[in-house]
Amino acid sequence: MNCPTCHLENVSEAVTCPNCGRPLHTSKDRPVRRSASRRRNSRNGDAAEAAVDNNNPEAWRAYRLSLWAVVPGLGLLLGPVATVLGCRALRTVGDDFSAHNRAKAAIFFGVVCTLTQWLGIALIYSSWS
Repeated sequence: MNCPTCHLENVSEAVTCPNCGRPLHTSKDRPVRRSASRRRNSRNGDAAEAAVDNNNPEAWRAYRLSLWAVVPGLGLLLGPVATVLGCRALRTVGDDFSAHNRAKAAIFFGVVCTLTQWLGIALIYSSWS
């Protein structure tokens, strides 16, 4: 396939010209791309939900634990645990952005819950003395 701009011979699988960087296919030649939501909706709903739940169980575990840490009193212990599990999950997520975001949210909620609840305990203790 020849480049329409610089007329360099390219392989048929090439998308852009390696010489000038222009696209080799016109908009008529390109396949129509479907949006991600249409692709998700066209699949079997149960299988897609199961795939989402199982893509990184460590990140899900840390995230759910960080949400439980919001409960007053539970955050004193669950907050640090959620932070540690979130850090461990962040190392293992790879290029899964949703798991990466869940692990970061677990770290954030874990740290915030831990600090605020221990600060509350410290303020209560200081008011008694």
